Amino acid sequence: MRSGQTAHVRFGILAVMLLLCTLVPIAWAQTENTPGPPVGPETDTPTMPWVGESSPELIVILLSIGVLVLAAGTKAIDHKRKREDEAVRLQAQISDALLCDRTLASLPVTATVQIPVWLRSPARIEMCGQVPTAELWQAVLHVAEQEASRTLDAFHIDDQIAVVPSVRARAA
Repeated sequence: MRSGQTAHVRFGILAVMLLLCTLVPIAWAQTENTPGPPVGPETDTPTMPWVGESSPELIVILLSIGVLVLAAGTKAIDHKRKREDEAVRLQAQISDALLCDRTLASLPVTATVQIPVWLRSPARIEMCGQVPTAELWQAVLHVAEQEASRTLDAFHIDDQIAVVPSVRARAA
C-alpha cells in the first residue's frame, strides 16, 4: 500500500513539473516583445532590470532546482520506507525467536520496534506483556537483546513486561 502511495506522489509531482515546463514557452513569448521598465532621469521609480525580462538561464536554474527538490523528496520517502521495513523485519525476528523457545512460546509477550529515520539515533524496542517469573522476564529480554544486536548497532529496549504469577495458569 505504501509503495502505491509513493508512486502516486511521484506521479503527481512529475505531472506538475511537466505542466510548468509546458507553460514556460507561453510566458517567454509574452515577455519577449514587452518593453522593459522606463529608464532615464525623468522617472521617479528606480529601474529594476529583472522585472519583465526572462532569460533561459533563469528558467534552467529554476527547473534544475525543481528537479533537485523532486529527487531529494523521493530519496527521503524511499529512505523512510526502508527504515520502516527494517523495523518490521526486526520485530518479526524477535517474535520468531520467542516462539522458537519452548518456555517462552506460550507467554503473552509482544515486541514493537521503531527505527528512527536518522541513522545516528538508536532504535527503540518496546517489549510488552506478562510473565509468571523473574527468570522468564530476564529470558524474554535476553532473547530480544540478542536478536536486536544481530541487526542493529544502537538500540534501546523499553521494558513494559510485568511479572504476574497468575499468568502461569493461563499459559499452560
